[in-house]
Amino acid sequence: MSGRILTALNAVFHRRALLALAAFSAVLVAATSASAAPKATVFAKGIDNPRGLSLGPDGTLYVASAGHAGPACLDKKKENCLGYSSSVLAISPAGAKRVIAKGLLSAGSIDGTFTTGADAVSIGPDGRIFTVTTSSEPKDIAGAPKKAQAAAGKLFEITSGTPSPLAAIDAFEWAHNSDRVKGDRNSNPYGVLALADRRIVADAGANAILSVDANNVTSLLAVIPKNGKAQAVPTSLTLGPDGAVYVGELAFGARPGKARVWRVPLDGTAPSVFATGFTAITGVAFGPDGSLYVTEWSTNPEKDTAPAAIVRRKPDGTKVTLKSKSLLFPAGAAVAPDGALYVSNASVLPAKTPKKSPFKGLGGQILKITGF
Repeated sequence: MSGRILTALNAVFHRRALLALAAFSAVLVAATSASAAPKATVFAKGIDNPRGLSLGPDGTLYVASAGHAGPACLDKKKENCLGYSSSVLAISPAGAKRVIAKGLLSAGSIDGTFTTGADAVSIGPDGRIFTVTTSSEPKDIAGAPKKAQAAAGKLFEITSGTPSPLAAIDAFEWAHNSDRVKGDRNSNPYGVLALADRRIVADAGANAILSVDANNVTSLLAVIPKNGKAQAVPTSLTLGPDGAVYVGELAFGARPGKARVWRVPLDGTAPSVFATGFTAITGVAFGPDGSLYVTEWSTNPEKDTAPAAIVRRKPDGTKVTLKSKSLLFPAGAAVAPDGALYVSNASVLPAKTPKKSPFKGLGGQILKITGF
């Protein structure tokens, strides 16, 4: 799997995004098995390629904004352009936005769509804030400007507002090839989870879950096995009620309904499948009642008009699925103590698109969903 998930899938999904946008509306379709339709509101808008989310104890929502790429293109099609427009935002419960850190690496199409950069954010128990940045194969990084090389594939602490690199996640993959796939040493740090004693990173390119300790030493916690013939591509992390880490996989190329959520113990014992029956997972988060919420990029990535979805897996294993025309390639999820669900939406779009474009002015946004 290419180190830059969305950039690598740009040619596959760009046309599908256009078709999905043609049917985009603000009306939610009632969730199956639900007695009343959930209510969705736009909590925040005008965000460049919003991805991972994290909620602070005071209700502040932290958002990883992958940016809108930049002018330095590495290919003739201008689908792999570099810039430093990625940032991490904080949004108050009332909806006021402020920038926590900016100037992080971003890479994507010249029009700002399908950009990767700071793809995840996590606030730890001590209030420290962390993010991770995109990377790729060694030969790709070697061909990038030195500034981009220094900014790619890192775990950053951003608490002070100035990004401070703590660990080179991509260098670990290049040295160890964690999943042992021959000829496939690539890295895309895509998920981060800050714990009291360490930071957990999901390296989607390496199919690996890494642990970065208090001394910023990186070690392998688990490899997520292949999903049939498809690579797992772990995209998202959340801490479970039992203290284990739960991992959602994209599993692009696997049949619909075959993506898995993995339980990864922190003591280094083998990971196990916690739940299956999902498709193209891009976000996982536990609710206060123990329900697991899963965002699905698409319910069928091979079908142009297949909708996105959110699945609530209750503690007893039963599932409630929300398929909504207001969901467009969601990526990232966070659940408040009152059960409100926050989801990054239109996650492959910059803050604003031209009104005369196929995107009709739509930009990246955060949805708040209640009653689900």
